[in-house]
Amino acid sequence: MALDATIGGTSSDSYITVADADTYHGNNLNVTDWTGASTADKEKALKMSTRLMDERIDWIGEKNTDTQALRYPRAGVTTPDGYSVETTELPTPVTNACAEFAKYLIASDRTGDASGKGITSVGVGSVSLTFDKTDTADVLPSIVSEMLRGWGVIHERAKFGVATVLRT
Repeated sequence: MALDATIGGTSSDSYITVADADTYHGNNLNVTDWTGASTADKEKALKMSTRLMDERIDWIGEKNTDTQALRYPRAGVTTPDGYSVETTELPTPVTNACAEFAKYLIASDRTGDASGKGITSVGVGSVSLTFDKTDTADVLPSIVSEMLRGWGVIHERAKFGVATVLRT
């Protein structure tokens, strides 16, 4: 399974290569989940993190071309310091967040319901167990959301609701 991290490519499926993600994680602590993973699993995790980021984030700016597979690169984007981001590059916070998120995806299934979901308290004897039915775990780790602050609007996992489905 080949990973394609071509910026603006028509078949791109990741914002960062395995080699660049290895370099990113090589500068961090607590990365044994990443370093212990096979190259194939790293590729899957990078592809999944890219897909989930594109699904959950309304990136600032506009998609550069209608033929690019991913939602980045974008036109009309500036850094938090006001510098223009070229449409031939990906901002470092986006690639770093992709690598960070991939590490979390290797460590655990972030897309499933969290164990203990909805439990607000546990008890023994006279102490009671209380559930919060609106409690849901977010797919994006909070550190990834922080890394992407200023690059787009992150949609949190829905607490509850109804979605209309139309059949045509």
